[in-house]
Amino acid sequence: MDALEIDRPAAGGRLLSGPSLYRRLAVASLASIILVWMLLLGWFVWEVTREDVGYFDRDLVGLAENLSDVHRLELEPQARHAALERRVAQFSRAYADSALRDDEFAWQVTDRRGRVLERSPSWVDVPRLDVGGGPVGSDAWRTVVAEAVDGTVRVQVAVAQSFLQRARLEMLIFFLVPLVAVLPVLGLLLRLGIGRALRPLDKLTRALIRHVPQSTHPLECTDARYTELRPVFDSVNHLLARLAAYRENERRFVADAAHELRTPLAAIGAQVHLMVTAESAAERAKLAGMLHASIERSAALVGNLLTLSRLDAASSTGSDRQTVDVARLAREVVACHAPRAVLKDTSLAYEGPDSADLLGSAPALESALSNLVDNALRYCPRGASICVALHQEVDGLCVSVSDDGPGIAHDMREEVLKRFVRLPGAAPGGSGLGLAIVKRVAELHGGSVTLAGGPGGHGLTVSLCLPVSAACTQRPQAPHFDFAEIARARHA
Repeated sequence: MDALEIDRPAAGGRLLSGPSLYRRLAVASLASIILVWMLLLGWFVWEVTREDVGYFDRDLVGLAENLSDVHRLELEPQARHAALERRVAQFSRAYADSALRDDEFAWQVTDRRGRVLERSPSWVDVPRLDVGGGPVGSDAWRTVVAEAVDGTVRVQVAVAQSFLQRARLEMLIFFLVPLVAVLPVLGLLLRLGIGRALRPLDKLTRALIRHVPQSTHPLECTDARYTELRPVFDSVNHLLARLAAYRENERRFVADAAHELRTPLAAIGAQVHLMVTAESAAERAKLAGMLHASIERSAALVGNLLTLSRLDAASSTGSDRQTVDVARLAREVVACHAPRAVLKDTSLAYEGPDSADLLGSAPALESALSNLVDNALRYCPRGASICVALHQEVDGLCVSVSDDGPGIAHDMREEVLKRFVRLPGAAPGGSGLGLAIVKRVAELHGGSVTLAGGPGGHGLTVSLCLPVSAACTQRPQAPHFDFAEIARARHA
C-alpha cells in the first residue's frame, strides 16, 4: 500500500467522498449548536410573551400606570396627548421595529365610579377589569388595568394580538439572522478544530501503513495514549501477538511434522532397497510386511495432520455446526472398532442414553471418539476391557473412554495432550497426535479434556466434557452393549 486516503478534509480542503468521521463530527457539532440556540430562542420568546408573568404583560401594566399618572397631572390636552404618544412609542419600540398602529392599541380612562372620562378613538368593547387583577388575553386583544397613585382614575389598556405576533416574529428574525450569518464561520472553525483533533488518528494510520506486513512486533505510536485510540492500538497489538504465537506454533508444527515424517519415509526407503536386494521369497515377504506397516503409519500420521488442519480451520470460521446425536455417534465408533477388539480378545462396550443431542461438528466429534478408542485398543494388552460411557453432568455432557490397561503416569498426563508427544517405551505405530486432536475438538466446542485413573485405580479414563450451552436434550438410558462380544458371536 503506497498511500491511504483518510476520510476527512485533505490538505487542499477537499471533502472526500464516502462515509466520513469528519462530516459526522461536524454535522453533530453544528446540529448541537443550532439546537441549543433554538432552545434558548424558544425559552426567551416564551419568557417574554407568556401571559400574566411575562415581560410583555409586565411592561403593558407599567404602560397603563404611566398613562394613569399622565392623566392625573393637570396638563393641557395637547401636552397630555404628546406625553401619552411618547410612552406608547417607547413600549412599542421595546418589542418591535414597526410601531403600534392606531387599530392595534386602545385605552380608556374612568373615574372611581366607572364613568368614562376619556378614551382613544380606537377603543373597542372589551371586558372591564378590576384593579389588581392580572392581564386578560383573548383571541384579538391583550388587556390590563391600572389605577393612579391617588386612586382618582383608572386606565384600561388593550393591545391587539396581531402586534404580539409581529413582536414574536421580529424576535425570531433578530435571533435567527445572526445564527445564519455565523454558520459559515462556525463551519470553518469546526473544520480546523476537528481536522486538528483527528491528527492522532492520521498518525496511527500511518504507523499501521509503515508496519512491515511480515513483522509481528508490537505497533509503536506515540499518539496511542489518547483514550479513544487506546482500544484500537491495544487490539492491533493483541492481534499481532496472537499472530506471532500462531506463526510460532505453525513453524513448530511443520518442523515436528517434518521430523515425524522423516523417520517412516527413511524406513520405507530402506525397506524398498532391502526388498530389491533380497535373495529369497520369504525374506521379500517379511520386508513387504514391514513396508506395509511403515506405509500405514505414514498414512495415519498424514491423516492426523489433515484432521488437525481441518480443526484449526473450523475454529477460525465457526462453520460445520449442526445438531449431533452424540450417543448414536459413540455407538457407531464403538461398532466400527469392534472387529479390531475381537482380534485382540478385548471387551469393547458402550454405556449411556439412547440419544443425546449436541450442537457441534459431527466429523470433529467422531474423530475425537475414534482416536480415544483407537488409543485404548492400541496400548491395552489382550483380554483388557474398554468402556465408552456417555452421561449428563451439571454443566453439560461428558463422554469418557475407560480401560484397565497400563495407564499414564500422573506427571505425564498434561504432556501427552501436546502434539507429537509419545510415552517412553510406548507400543509402535502411534503418531503422538491422537490426544492432541481430542483436545483441539474440546476447544472447538468450548469443552475440556481430563485424564484420570481407570476403574479400580488401574488403567486410564479420558473424559471429553462439553458445556451445557452446547447440550440440547437427552433421552432414556439405553441398555449396555458389548459390541466386541456381538462381533465375536457373529464371527463364530
